[in-house]
Amino acid sequence: EVQCKSTGGQSTNSAKGDGVEMREKPLCSMGLLVLADKAILPTSAKTPSRFTISIEPIQIFDYHDRNQFLSVMKNAIDRGFPSVPDPPEEELIQHEDGMPGFKNPPVLKYADTDSWDDLERKSIFLSIRCYPSQYLIESWGRAADRKWSDDKTLELRLPSDVGLEVVVDAILDHLRIRKDLPGLMMDFTQQRTA
Repeated sequence: EVQCKSTGGQSTNSAKGDGVEMREKPLCSMGLLVLADKAILPTSAKTPSRFTISIEPIQIFDYHDRNQFLSVMKNAIDRGFPSVPDPPEEELIQHEDGMPGFKNPPVLKYADTDSWDDLERKSIFLSIRCYPSQYLIESWGRAADRKWSDDKTLELRLPSDVGLEVVVDAILDHLRIRKDLPGLMMDFTQQRTA
């Protein structure tokens, strides 16, 4: 059974557990991109400017295969939440919301697309954060232009002791009810064993 492990450290992010506001530092942060035929999970890293960026290694996998999904998630948790230097200014752009982003995000080549807008139209985004006391899983819907919206379709908090299997099953259950990804087919060859 895999679960989040505490590494100690000072608290910087807020998480809720059992109705009590707690200050916890995330042990791992993941930005999962689900396309019709595959999932892409880059390594999420934090910068001195307190931004999270996607870096290599980037894992490409068949999310329909529960065992493969579990293995990829375990690898991401084992990598943790590495710290990297701020990217050079010439590699960045400012998005409409004022947040910085890469001019050439590394995930585009794995998604077989040329632009971030196209990636958003072809994918569902899930944020998975691992705290000492819990997992936080979030996903967002679609705007009129078919890109990701600010409206959450999922916000789920699970105690860290439930294990990674429950986290993966919750994500798969969420994907089963999503009807907004072109070509999304949720035909699983492996059943739950829990």
